Parts: sequence; structure tokens; C-alpha cells
Amino acid sequence: MTIPTQFRLASMILLSVNLTLSMITPGFAFNSKDLATKDSEYVFGQKWLKSTRIHLDEQQDPYCTDILETLLTRLKNQFKLGHLPLTSLCLNSDEFNAFAAPGGIIGVNRGVYLDLKNEDQLMAILAHELAHLAQRHHYRGLRKSERLSPGKMATLAGIVAAIATQQGQTANSLILGGQAANAQMALAYSRDFEREADRMGLYALRGSGYRLEAMAEVISILADKQSWSDRNLSFLSTHPIGLDRQSDIEARIYQLEQKELRPPLLNELDFYLFRCIQTENLQEIPKGPYEKQCKIMRLALQQFRNKSYEQALSTFSTLNNATKNSLTGLDLTIAFAIRAHRIDMANDAIETLELFFPSWITPIIARLDLASVSGAPLPRQFRFITKRRSDRLDLWKALARYAQQSKQPHLLFEARGWDALLHGKLEAAETAIIRAEENWPKNQPITPLQQLKKEFIRAKSE
Repeated sequence: MTIPTQFRLASMILLSVNLTLSMITPGFAFNSKDLATKDSEYVFGQKWLKSTRIHLDEQQDPYCTDILETLLTRLKNQFKLGHLPLTSLCLNSDEFNAFAAPGGIIGVNRGVYLDLKNEDQLMAILAHELAHLAQRHHYRGLRKSERLSPGKMATLAGIVAAIATQQGQTANSLILGGQAANAQMALAYSRDFEREADRMGLYALRGSGYRLEAMAEVISILADKQSWSDRNLSFLSTHPIGLDRQSDIEARIYQLEQKELRPPLLNELDFYLFRCIQTENLQEIPKGPYEKQCKIMRLALQQFRNKSYEQALSTFSTLNNATKNSLTGLDLTIAFAIRAHRIDMANDAIETLELFFPSWITPIIARLDLASVSGAPLPRQFRFITKRRSDRLDLWKALARYAQQSKQPHLLFEARGWDALLHGKLEAAETAIIRAEENWPKNQPITPLQQLKKEFIRAKSE
């Protein structure tokens, strides 16, 4: 089981137990004081992410991250989140799972696309997770837990650990060993928070112009997925659905008037293609009206990974214009054209994507990769965006690729320094900074290096 799933299990069953995260992330203990204000919660969340990142198995897929960021932006104004920055994580796990961590961190496993059929359903999941953050469920749960005796907390933590490692028999023995009341109490917290997140998420869907029924559809999917845990863990389940939760959300949908629907970011074709790519190696071609397009895309991706770049581009070129001109199609066009050294084709696709989404990171990373194969200088857009989005790990991964290809060690050490900082590895970051200084050209501005040093000093002081 992946760390994201474990975190989800712990946070949504017994997010009120101080010991929970320290078991999942060794040495990482915390209490409600760490989450007392929104500012402290953000600082805590970033520390948690850095300490856990190595276990998360993130996709280095700028397009996926940009999609999630755009969808979350559409939803954010429906919640009282203030200026809390949101961090989007696309994760490789095949589990049907998403999670919200303190400080605005939203993680989505690619396994969700095995079952989700449209953008409305994805938005329902994101709305539910944002509701957990807006309602400060992590903080509220911790406050409740601090009223428990150490013995009760240890027992609840043991149950969480058993569930997180799928040791159903161990969990049942803890429950049956006179601890059922404790477990029921903790589960009640979870049920209350889940229902509250459902309701808040439903209003957010309505306010942002998405189908209300999508929330009920997602809960139905979760109910089906939960059946195995009901068998293994008796009454204790990790995502407490229950008929009451389903009935509650269905009744609320019936009472609410659907607002005018907003055009989706990804239309029916584009969401299917996005799903096709995200579920590669997880399932056969997803059922739907675009199965032929998916088959061709996956074949082209296989050829691309085998380094048959011209062949991959040729295969991809047989698709119709609607597919090639979709957002997913443009993303693949860029990747294939760059590797096949089709500079003009890559530029055209990048410019089209920039025209639609000027704030996206995907085109900037594409320009960096294009510069790597064409021998062009570092794109000026890169320095502009890193002043605002130094938190995007994929930017620094791309800079490392460019630095290696162009043989510029100062850029390579700069990229490694940021990579180390974003993984909470301060010693490695300090070493990279020293090496970057040693290799930094005297005729180039040192502003990027100063930015890296400033971030290092801030991280060290926390």
C-alpha cells in the first residue's frame, strides 16, 4: 500500500490521533498547536510534504499537475480558504484514492481514472478534499484527540496502523479486545467529517457550475470499493460510506436547484484521452466512444518509450485533427515532436497551449526541453516563472535535464539544490549550493543563486 493511501486512511479514520502520522512518516510527530492558525498549518504542511515526498511516487507530468491546479482554482473561491496556496500532486498509485493534507496539499492517485468517467466526477472528489481543508478537519480532529487518555490514543493508533497495512485480523482483535467503544468514537469523528465534506463539496460543485449528481456517483463508486473492507474489518471501515451518507447526499441534491453548467476544462473527448494516458499499464483500453484513439495513443507512447521517436510521431499523426488538437493531444505532440527534432511542429504546439493557458508550467518546461535538443539558450520564461513557482519540482527536474545536455554545471547544481530543498534534504542542498557557487559564471547574474540561498536559509531556520 502506498504512503498516500496510508495517509488517507489515517487522516480520515483517526486524523485525531497524534501518533498516526509519526508511524506513517517516521520521526514526524505533531499536535494541534502545529495547526492552530492557517499560517502555521501551511508551514506544517510544507514540512510534512518535504519529509514524505520521497515515498509519494509523484508523476513528473507537468500537464497532469497543471490540469489539477486549474480545476482546483475553479473550485477554490467556493470555500473560505483565504490566500492559502494549493499544492497539487499527481501520484502513480493504482489505488482509487485522493487526499487532503494540512496546508493546502491535494494528492490524486492515477488509479481514480480507472473509474471516473468525466470531469464532473473528478471535480466532486476535489471539492470533497477542499472541504476537508476549509473546515479544518485535521485541526479539529487533533483537538478532540488531545482529550483522550494516552492509553486510548495508543489503542486507536494501533488500529490505524493495522488498517493502513491491511492487517484486518489484527484490527479486529484490537476492536474485540474491549476497545470497540474507542474505535466507534474515532469512526464517528470520521463519519461526521466525511458527511460535512460531502455537503460542502456539493455546494462548491453547484457554485462552480458542475453537475450535482457527480457527488452521488462518486460516493456510489466508493461504496462499491468499500465492500472488501466491510468483510475484512467488520463494522470498522476506512471510508465510512453507509446508506445514511448516500441517502443524505441524494436528498440534498434533490432539494438543490442546479445552476447553469459551466463548460468543462476537458470536454468528453479530452477527458477520455486524459484518462487513457493516466491509466496506461493499469487497465486495458477504457470503454467508450474513443477506444480507437486511445489504442493509437498508447501504441505511440510505447514506441516513444522504446526511443523510436520518429515512429511514435508517425503513429500519432494518423489520429484525426480533433484528437491531435485536444489538450492531451497537444501535450503528446510536444513530447513526440521534441524528441523527433521537429522544431517547428513542437513550437506550434507549445504556442497553441500558451495561447489557451498562459499561466501553465507545461509550455515552459516544453521550451526548456526543446532548448535541450536544439542547443538554444535557457528560455527567458523559465527564470520568470521560477521566481513565482519555485515549489514546482518538475521545473527543477527539467532544468537538470537541460543542464546535463548543455553541459552547464552551475545550472545542474542549482537544480539539485532546489530538488534537495523540496525533499527536505538540507545537507544535500547546502552541498549543491556550494558547488553552484564554485561553478557560477562571472558574466551571468547571480540572482537565481541568491534566490536558492534565501530559500535554504529560510528552510534551515524552521
